[in-house]
Amino acid sequence: MDLEISSIGSPESWEGRCLQPSNEKELHEAMSLAFDYRGDVTIELKKGEQVMGFVFDRQEEAPQPYIQLFLPGDQHPRMVLYQDVAGIVFSGQDTAFGRSWEDWAKKWKKSESNS
Repeated sequence: MDLEISSIGSPESWEGRCLQPSNEKELHEAMSLAFDYRGDVTIELKKGEQVMGFVFDRQEEAPQPYIQLFLPGDQHPRMVLYQDVAGIVFSGQDTAFGRSWEDWAKKWKKSESNS
């Protein structure tokens, strides 16, 4: 999978990353990352359109796999077929980054030792 921003191993946060899957396996991996991401993504479609929103649903087992996104200012979700995706940009702020239990416990221990 092409990363426009190079990284070694898994990044701590996908925020700002761009994935351009080159085969079906990579596409499914990228869509899984987009689904797990806790911020908005921008989906670049093969037709040139860009769809930006929060991925809240994915259906990998459907006859035509798809994701659904909540779009800013729109009451109705947008469905995007996997087969239409050219790339994914993790464009929104990663709202969960640095908020794991382990991170909280480390910060708490550090503040306790400084007291």
